[in-house]
Amino acid sequence: MTVRSEQVIGYSVFLNGTDYLGTSTADLPEVAFLSETIKGGGIAGEVEAPSPGQTSAMTLTLNWKTTERASIQLLAPKVHALDLRASIQKFDTNTNEYKESALKITVRGRPLSGTLGGLEASATMDSASAFSVIYIKILIDGEEVVEIDKFNYIFKVLGVDYLATTRANLGL
Repeated sequence: MTVRSEQVIGYSVFLNGTDYLGTSTADLPEVAFLSETIKGGGIAGEVEAPSPGQTSAMTLTLNWKTTERASIQLLAPKVHALDLRASIQKFDTNTNEYKESALKITVRGRPLSGTLGGLEASATMDSASAFSVIYIKILIDGEEVVEIDKFNYIFKVLGVDYLATTRANLGL
């Protein structure tokens, strides 16, 4: 069976798991590993050595059509728990049928900025809320595929925690 992902059918943003926040688009975080350039005897040149589980700062940006209460409340200087829930359209090439897959991205983040956008008749305001991501979990059809928890030294991909040994070595 060959199932190909095609597009996001729709998605919603929730605060604290229950409060619907409105219409936005999202720029999801990039996961980039901290690394050090290694050179010296025994190496022909340089090697970029990423540190397993150690990531650069991650940012989530929610782009709003207008400035509204939902985007304003996210300016409060505290950690916000956000859920982004999507339905992904897939196509099964063997049966020629469309299928749907559930995607849930849970983020805990601290506000970095909030732009209010602009005012113009018959146009969107294009405001935005940006967050420093300290925790992210991704579920596909209910299965956890990624969990990154910066303050608790957790970096899981497909069930393997690549910081488990580090936590043990640190006595955490």
